[in-house]
Amino acid sequence: MNRQQQIDEFLLSAHKLALSRLRAQPERLQDVAALLARWRLQAGDTRSDAYWDEWNRLIAEGVDAIEREVCAVSDHAAVLRSVSPMSVLISQRERSELLRQARQSS
Repeated sequence: MNRQQQIDEFLLSAHKLALSRLRAQPERLQDVAALLARWRLQAGDTRSDAYWDEWNRLIAEGVDAIEREVCAVSDHAAVLRSVSPMSVLISQRERSELLRQARQSS
């Protein structure tokens, strides 16, 4: 498995964990929306704006829409995972463990 595949595996695993958190605590969608709003305020206009617009739509549509779009096996889903505000739902320790697992699966 090459480095990009490891990153993709890590991001997919991280999103699945974050989605399980949202299913248990749907109110945490507010945290995801707040992080995205903060990024947009701090960054100004970026090449990610179209994807962030899509994230705003997904957040408004809810957990099922996020899962359907972000956990798909497609290049578009991979891009959405790479510019995702869902990181607010997992700890640094969890990120490190998921990254370690992705590296070991090669």
